[in-house]
Amino acid sequence: MVYCDVTDLTYLTWTLSRNSSGTAGSFLKSYEQSGGMKYYYKLSNFDTLRGIYGHECLNEIVAQNIAAALHIPHLEYDLLHAEVRIDGKNYRTWLTRSTDFKKAGEHKLTFETYFEINKMQDEDVWAFILRNGLERYFYDIFILDYLICNRDRHGANIEVLEKKGLYRMAPVFDNGLSLLFSCYQDGRAMESFDRHKDGPVNNYVGTMSLAENLRKVPGEMIAETVKADFSEAVIFKDMEKCRQSGDGAVPLQFWCCVRDMIWERRDEIAKIFHQRG
Repeated sequence: MVYCDVTDLTYLTWTLSRNSSGTAGSFLKSYEQSGGMKYYYKLSNFDTLRGIYGHECLNEIVAQNIAAALHIPHLEYDLLHAEVRIDGKNYRTWLTRSTDFKKAGEHKLTFETYFEINKMQDEDVWAFILRNGLERYFYDIFILDYLICNRDRHGANIEVLEKKGLYRMAPVFDNGLSLLFSCYQDGRAMESFDRHKDGPVNNYVGTMSLAENLRKVPGEMIAETVKADFSEAVIFKDMEKCRQSGDGAVPLQFWCCVRDMIWERRDEIAKIFHQRG
């Protein structure tokens, strides 16, 4: 859901989470317990000079809409327009809110850790995935990450949930370093951005090339992706008021460039499918 009315979150305490994309900023995260639920909050990039900037949180919502269109299990995020307080200064911004995807009694570990403690001697990551029947999960990730040009699917951005010795893969989450992430608030940079960008990307599974990873995906899944509905109504589901708001959350070019980027990358996937014959 998208909540456009300004929510007062000035009572939250924020902690730094270093941006792993190689840029100078950091992400600020917070959480609270309310009504028996635990809520997690995440801001876009932050530094003391620029304050809160970028549009990582909007990317997260677009990514989840694409995942939903492809029936990929994913963490559900809300997008909130909120007032926050950092180091004694108030900021009005957009941020994401999510709930805990763990069920009662479950513990989480990174996929990287799960692999290291369960692999056979000299077994590589992809062989481990095949042996454990997890390939469909990663095919879904390869498709989603190609469409949104996700740069940051490192080992801690894939999680496994465990309860009494039984494991399941967590829903796909943390997709914000994608799309036009590096353009921040620069509309001209958005318009000139290479919408066919392939890499290098920070992947734990697969290669540093999004296209090369996509070639692992079975043809029938590629065909389903090509036929999926990526209309504006789907890509920007629930975001109409956000798109029309005059608060300067993002340049107007953001919406057209993101739409065109997804459509063009879908067309590239179609070319891969037809090349397979």
